Amino acid sequence: MSALEESGATWTKANSMKTASEIMQAEVRTLSPDSTLREAAELLGLWNVSGAPVVDEYGALVGVVSESDLLSEARKRAAIPRTAAFGVFLPVEDALWRIYHEGATLLVGEVMSTKLAMASPDTPLDELGRMLVNRRINRIPVVDDSEKLVGIVTREDVLKALFGL
Repeated sequence: MSALEESGATWTKANSMKTASEIMQAEVRTLSPDSTLREAAELLGLWNVSGAPVVDEYGALVGVVSESDLLSEARKRAAIPRTAAFGVFLPVEDALWRIYHEGATLLVGEVMSTKLAMASPDTPLDELGRMLVNRRINRIPVVDDSEKLVGIVTREDVLKALFGL
């Protein structure tokens, strides 16, 4: 007997009929676009998550930041101010120092992902699963009609719901 069989977990059609509101985590830890990358890295580690939604002062979803975003050299370089010197664009030395030597004071809002997969509370479980797999993402923010964050669904949430865990 497999560990899955021993746990009593089984896939049922009723499980697959669930919606985001039934499986989402309603208490979501979020970051501000004004958080530094250092602060974001510390919080993600403290919370033991690989990414978090980014919300404005009104609770509206404005992005998602992941460990990948924090590590991405391309995103950091894109956010570095540049100046022209004889037609060649060079990074400003102060900006490089700020990013690489002073603890990544670049802001979350400068590196977060803004092309987001989002779900409404009534998004079906099978659609959530497809979104996670097809977009190769680990979490989907759940928003209301005004795009205010109301929850989050992770890959783990979908798997638990599908198999009744």
